[in-house]
Amino acid sequence: MTTINKNIQIIPSKKKGEKKVSVVLENELTIFSIEKMREKIIESVLKYDEIDFQLKNITNMDLTFIQLFYSIKATSERLNKKVVFNIDLANDVKSLFINSDLYKVLK
Repeated sequence: MTTINKNIQIIPSKKKGEKKVSVVLENELTIFSIEKMREKIIESVLKYDEIDFQLKNITNMDLTFIQLFYSIKATSERLNKKVVFNIDLANDVKSLFINSDLYKVLK
C-alpha cells in the first residue's frame, strides 16, 4: 500500500497476475489538493487494467476533480480498462451532484 498524503492511498491487488488497484480518496478533493494526487491517479490508470476508486469521508469536492474523473473515465474506455467509482458522499452533496446532473460522471 502506498500512502501519498492524507487524502489518497494506492492499494494494488495482491493476487498474482491480477492488474487491479484500489485508489482510496478521502477528505477534501479540490483544486488545492489535486496537484499532489493527479500524477499518482493517472499513473495508476495507465498501469492497471481495473481501477476501483473509493471516495470516503469527502468533506469537499469541486469541479477540478469532476473534470479529472470524467477524463479518467473517457481515457479508460478508450484503453479498454475497467473503472469503478464507489462514492460515499453526504446526502446534501449527493443531492447537489444529482440535481446538477454531474453524478452521471461518477457512475
